[in-house]
Amino acid sequence: MSDNIRMVAREESGMVTAKLVISHPNESGTRKDEQGNLVPANFVRTGTVTLNGSPLMDLQLGPSVSKDPFFQFRFAGKKGDSLKVSFTDSGNMVFAAESVVL
Repeated sequence: MSDNIRMVAREESGMVTAKLVISHPNESGTRKDEQGNLVPANFVRTGTVTLNGSPLMDLQLGPSVSKDPFFQFRFAGKKGDSLKVSFTDSGNMVFAAESVVL
């Protein structure tokens, strides 16, 4: 699992609830530092989620997403399914993690 993403997925009655937090500053590029200089933009841009190797969803994000964003989503699945997530920021840095549904 990535050091930048914490994720858990639990199944109940055929529905899986996945929760994940990405450790990321998500700077919009409009905030100024203590010296009055603009802090460069650095935010999570895109994300993909796969279930057992098949695409589950794609995300298009922008500079308005908060620092250390939290995502929660539900889908049909079962215990033992493999859930993988991958996010790319505006500096093209990739963060990825995977989890087995509990």
